[in-house]
Amino acid sequence: MVELKQSKVFQGLPEPEIRSIEKQMKTVKHPAGHEIVVRGDGGVGFMIITDGTVAVKTVQGKTRKLGPGDSFGEMALLDHEGRSATITAETDVTMATIPEWNFKPFLKEHPEVAYRLLQTLSRRVRQAEGDL
Repeated sequence: MVELKQSKVFQGLPEPEIRSIEKQMKTVKHPAGHEIVVRGDGGVGFMIITDGTVAVKTVQGKTRKLGPGDSFGEMALLDHEGRSATITAETDVTMATIPEWNFKPFLKEHPEVAYRLLQTLSRRVRQAEGDL
């Protein structure tokens, strides 16, 4: 089990900001085998895994694993193009989530988190371009 302050997107943020973030997040649990996100569906939230692992399957058929401290869901909330991958719980999973309607105000309130999400997206683009 990882605490939010240990997650990649929140690591090193000041404690008061972490407490503020924690108040805005809801805990969600999914059983092993559950499809949490289906590619093409609309966004339901930004999620940070606090316990368990998920499998991410992209449109190209590539699969990768995410675990405690990893996050997903920001792309569909930023561009409203629907989910870019299908994400299935490999184990029982616990996540902290920010619902779609709170995401933009959340980023305005926590600009350092917005910057870190940009870094994450940049890494994903580089990986995707490297796979071409």
